[in-house]
Amino acid sequence: MSNQNNNYTVGWICAITTELVAAQAFLDEKHEGPEYVSPNDDNDYTLGKIGKHNVVIAVLPDGEYGIASAASVAKDMLHSFPNIRLGLMVGIGGGAPSKKHDIRLGDIVVSDPYDGNGGVFQYDFGKTIQDRSFRTTGFLNQPPRVLRTAVNGLKAQYKADGHQLENAINGILKKKPRLRKEYNRPGLRTDRLYQSGVVHPPNDGVSCAVTCGDDPSTLVSRHERTEEEDNPAIHYGLIASANQLMKDALVRDKLAAEKNVLCFEMEAAGLMNNFPCLVIRGICDYSDSHKNKEWQGYAAMAAAAYAKDLLCKIVPNKVEAERKIGESLSSQCLQEVVEAHRVITQKHLEIQQDAVKQKLSDKQKECLQLFRLTKSTEDTTYEWFKDRVEDRVQGTCMWFLEHDHFQEWLKQESGPLLVSADPGCGKSVLAKYLIDHGLPRSATICYFFFKDQDQNTVRQALCALLHQLFSQKPSLIQHAMKQFDKDGQGLINSTKSLWTILGNAVQDPQVGPVITVLDALDECAESEFQDLMRNVENQFRSNQSGHGKLKYLLTSRPYEQIVSKFRGLLDAFPRIRIPGEEESEIISQEVNRVIKYRVERLAREKRLSDQVKGHLANQLLRVTHRTYLWVYLVFDYLKTEDFKKTPKGVESIIETLPKSINQAYERILNKSKEHWMVRKALGIILAAGRPLTLSEMNVAVNIDNTSQSIHNLDLEEEEDFKSRLRSWCGLFVSIYYGKIYFLHQTAREFLLVDLPSSTTIPTELQWHHCITIHHAHTVLAELCVRYLNFLNSDASLLTDTTLEAGHYIDSYAFLDYSAKFWGLHFREACISNDDAVMALLALRICNPDSKAYSVGVIFWT
Repeated sequence: MSNQNNNYTVGWICAITTELVAAQAFLDEKHEGPEYVSPNDDNDYTLGKIGKHNVVIAVLPDGEYGIASAASVAKDMLHSFPNIRLGLMVGIGGGAPSKKHDIRLGDIVVSDPYDGNGGVFQYDFGKTIQDRSFRTTGFLNQPPRVLRTAVNGLKAQYKADGHQLENAINGILKKKPRLRKEYNRPGLRTDRLYQSGVVHPPNDGVSCAVTCGDDPSTLVSRHERTEEEDNPAIHYGLIASANQLMKDALVRDKLAAEKNVLCFEMEAAGLMNNFPCLVIRGICDYSDSHKNKEWQGYAAMAAAAYAKDLLCKIVPNKVEAERKIGESLSSQCLQEVVEAHRVITQKHLEIQQDAVKQKLSDKQKECLQLFRLTKSTEDTTYEWFKDRVEDRVQGTCMWFLEHDHFQEWLKQESGPLLVSADPGCGKSVLAKYLIDHGLPRSATICYFFFKDQDQNTVRQALCALLHQLFSQKPSLIQHAMKQFDKDGQGLINSTKSLWTILGNAVQDPQVGPVITVLDALDECAESEFQDLMRNVENQFRSNQSGHGKLKYLLTSRPYEQIVSKFRGLLDAFPRIRIPGEEESEIISQEVNRVIKYRVERLAREKRLSDQVKGHLANQLLRVTHRTYLWVYLVFDYLKTEDFKKTPKGVESIIETLPKSINQAYERILNKSKEHWMVRKALGIILAAGRPLTLSEMNVAVNIDNTSQSIHNLDLEEEEDFKSRLRSWCGLFVSIYYGKIYFLHQTAREFLLVDLPSSTTIPTELQWHHCITIHHAHTVLAELCVRYLNFLNSDASLLTDTTLEAGHYIDSYAFLDYSAKFWGLHFREACISNDDAVMALLALRICNPDSKAYSVGVIFWT
């Protein structure tokens, strides 16, 4: 670190170039740029002096706005200039005029504590749009005492003698005449405050002077300021900050009335709670639909002029007495900032999607809905596969956000980032957290979670990505309409067409940055993986021609066959791979957090004393080779076990804990005494062409070689069968929305014999590698074939008309699956002619004169 950097004690952050130019203009001295900055610090710095203070000025990256960007700039600044003790955020904002506050264009608003809170609060803009209400999500702490004292002193000085801000601005413009056009004060007639109900026509590039005019009935009447009044006026009070631009006059008025808000902006909340800064905003518009850039230059100058006056009031030794900002802006606090910046969450997306539907034609809506791949509200969606992933424990995933490679990737315009880690290390939890909280909102974020058997094809992934992209950027759907007109419903069956549409859409000049998150690449269908990676690589090759800002964040196990196919991209985009398995110490610390969190929960549920709780935590923290999945399984075990609530009781239960995930799985499956039924159910789940519903599984497990009729099956009520399945398989399987899945991909791998030809079953673990995929297919083939043959002999067979109407009773729940998948299982089972019974049953199904064949046709076509 250069000693020169330690000379700077004031950090000044701007959001846009207009603000930076104004800040630079008010420097009394301009210094040479820094000789050294921290690695991965991409901020552009201006160094100089105002009064007796050395000041470092930074601006947000071009095209990036909002809370996350401000937090990132502040973080990098503090790494490179660790002696900064005062923070200023200076620039432009939207005013909230009211009868109480006569705010006009060019005025200045200074954040000032109000009603016991800091001078800036963050609110949920999504709810604001939806129902004209809002939710406060956080308050910025009060600025440091030395800044608040200076504000008070300056307020008294201005009250007694007036200010000279206008003269200061004019002096700058006289010295720098090239700035006059953009930074001079606009004429009085351009300061129009329209009635709240007057809305500028959407998508109208014409100025308000032409479109909305000067009709007195549409304007708020205001007196002309006299020489005795400050102009620009200085207002002190609450500033509202969100991650979205405020341009709704009705919402503006509501917030102004209910919270006494004076100004709206988009960056200050990015420094929430731990960046001791004062926010100074020059008013460039009225936070309504009548936005224009005419006043931005002057407003930026006014804010910078005030900031200079303020710094000149502060004695240098008072600054030195303040705590360094870096000492208070801890890693944890920075990540809370990143999490807080996601104020527009799922509700805003829902609002956005509703707005999209209103903008699209009926044909475009039909095309958009097609990409959703759902026919009813009961179908699982790509959102559902993300939402079923467990939320992270507070404080975890923070290491990733600060990782140098992640930060470097964020600053790139395009490129992939591979995150690889061993099973059970929380890759999907991390992916969910990044999508919901950790990635910059300035980008369009699309995602897909691969899931073996159920959501594992490239076609499904592309449809999900296109649905999200077009929902957030409705104009881009034009890239799909030509192919939709040609192929109709068949469009979603051509991966080639889907890749073409996605490629054209992400290179559209209107799209802006796009981040695509693909989780669990190792669960993508093996036959399609190479095609996936080839097309991803082609996208980046084409992006190098100068179009598109596309990034991929990919998670996977560290399998060589996956990494090797990714190597071409690694060569093209170096230093982008985060090998999660090499972060074992950090992962271990994260697991410790989860253990402590789960111990707290268990202690409340079991009413453990503080002594026992602490002892339990310490014992668990000593266990080696822990993963998130191991913790999940162990705490389920602890929850159900009745151990003695003493330190010795804790030690006894710890001794019985499974030492590995495989031991945990073994213990779960050994609980049931009906091993044959457990093995049958697990074999069905292993080989199933798609996840079975509870109703389908209920029928399947009750079919055996003694079954003669559909109606003679000994079926339970669905809830009773669900309990029975739980008693057989415990946590080994999960049931979501009535569908049955393995708890984790490792559960499937635990059961399957590595090689189909292998005959060696480990003796120490009864269930480990106990089923071959060949055997599993044989089980399902027999169940499907026997079930379909019931239709040939059952006198009470439902008619075709009833079938088409969808009036099934539970006994017929397995019909759809059997008709569609029996052939697959029969082929994979390699049933030979020696198996006369199975061969005969299959031939009966294939007989065009049989009832099974005629019913099957309904499902095959």
